[in-house]
Amino acid sequence: MPRKNIYFKDKIDREIENIIEIERQKGANGADISYSSQVNELVKLGLMVHKSREETSAFDLEGYRRDLIKKVSGTREGLMIMTTLITEMYLSMKGPEEMKRIETYLSQTLEAINNAEDAAEKLHFVLDEE
Repeated sequence: MPRKNIYFKDKIDREIENIIEIERQKGANGADISYSSQVNELVKLGLMVHKSREETSAFDLEGYRRDLIKKVSGTREGLMIMTTLITEMYLSMKGPEEMKRIETYLSQTLEAINNAEDAAEKLHFVLDEE
């Protein structure tokens, strides 16, 4: 490991010492944390931040939103398909006379899904006031 002589401003030195003191109060001993290891960790984090500034944004927000909408739409469609399949299985087990109960059940299920979506929309999105 290379050894470098560097100078810190007093404020930075105090902040590093405070970090070390906090870690010691949490139970770290001299073997767990030292001034050198703490500075090494801080420089490593600083280099990661520096590199992230130089690189173009790796996170594609527009693509993320598009994928999220596609997944949510697919999930909703899958839920509707599963509800239909379960309904058909129930009808084949109980017979066509249960159709009225099935219609009530489906209506309640679809209403619950729509209410949950509306509640989530109100919670996570700013709605236009009419």
